[in-house]
Amino acid sequence: MINRRHALLLPAALGACAGLPAARTGPEESLERDASALERAVVTYASFGSHYSGSAGDLATTDWMEGELSTAGYETRRQTFEVPACDGETGTVLLPDGTQISGPVQMPARAAEAEAELVYWNTDTPPPALTGKLLVYDAGFRRHSSLMSTEWQRVLKTSREAQVAGVAAITNGPTRLAIRLNTPADGDIAPMLTLAPREAGALRAAATRGDTARLSIAPARPGRLADNLIARRTGPGARIVISTPKSGWGICASERGPGIAIFLELGRRFASTWPTADIHLVATSGHEYESLGAHRFLESGAPAPMDTALWVHLGANLSGVDFHDLGPTLLPLPSPDPQRYLGVTEGIEGVAREMFRGRPGLEAAYVMTAENAAGELREILGAGYASAFGVFGAGRFHHTDQDTPDKVDMRELATTNASFLRLIERVLSKA
Repeated sequence: MINRRHALLLPAALGACAGLPAARTGPEESLERDASALERAVVTYASFGSHYSGSAGDLATTDWMEGELSTAGYETRRQTFEVPACDGETGTVLLPDGTQISGPVQMPARAAEAEAELVYWNTDTPPPALTGKLLVYDAGFRRHSSLMSTEWQRVLKTSREAQVAGVAAITNGPTRLAIRLNTPADGDIAPMLTLAPREAGALRAAATRGDTARLSIAPARPGRLADNLIARRTGPGARIVISTPKSGWGICASERGPGIAIFLELGRRFASTWPTADIHLVATSGHEYESLGAHRFLESGAPAPMDTALWVHLGANLSGVDFHDLGPTLLPLPSPDPQRYLGVTEGIEGVAREMFRGRPGLEAAYVMTAENAAGELREILGAGYASAFGVFGAGRFHHTDQDTPDKVDMRELATTNASFLRLIERVLSKA
């Protein structure tokens, strides 16, 4: 039965598939089945709960994806490595009047039970005297994602040099929610919380007055193991690598779900329709720790660049919902969030722009290198893969605890999947 969502989806997706060979296009009911499978994959992924690296949700995701790929005929294995243990821990700042503000502990966690004078600093001003103080940092308004950005590196360097008692960072973004930030697993940061701006008014006022407050962060637990899922279908033909991260700061439905859904769909499709292709698939953990799992795979597990015809990376925000931003209210729109970027190696940009014409954000198809890409795509290009393309981005609910399946544009997901199929075929036909 075609529901209303799929009825809306079918015309656009059929048009996007027009260039595929008949054997791969299939009848209308086949496309409906593909669309349903993509949506089902996003919902299944989200049903495992939070996907912190090495968590129960992350491990359940690996089991599920391994079952799907084994059924499709792939040989699978797991590549394990150690990560910090995080399951959504929070810490608190206690103000003199008894007000308590809670927020996520920024990883890698450092314990704190410190009472100190608050000091306020925002992104538009020079840093004040911070030595021994408890810093309240009011970040700039943007879709924050990583402590490796210029703004956050400035904060970390300044707070480290001043030996602050801790940092309470107000992450001003479009959702007014606390945002967890990616960071190296061995990063050297002061005890730090990230706080929702909509709950930080009393803290701002207290810091402006120079009140004394208490920061409480419980000791970190020992590290644990996470794993990359690696799958291969050996063949004498062109070698293709398809990758996607599977871990993140929470449920990650719109951040990770679409990439995983397309990853599984491409894996199944190519296993059945490209009998001679040498297909390598990898779903990486450790994404929150500056692509730690991708580093491990590239160090030991990935095929050599000279032997690889194409690497396709399915990163964050492939088809997030777009919103009208009206003050504290976000109103969903029937269109995808355009803050998604298609990066390609030189020579692919023309066909990529053709295949993604009309797809908000992706239609630009930037020529990228390791210097201007982001996420795992940066690592892939830095390793020397000469023919590659990938998507990365940040939806409005990126790295927040409300990144749930309703933040995914399911209509766009099927169309994007069809465009990826066409682009891969065109690139490989010229290889």
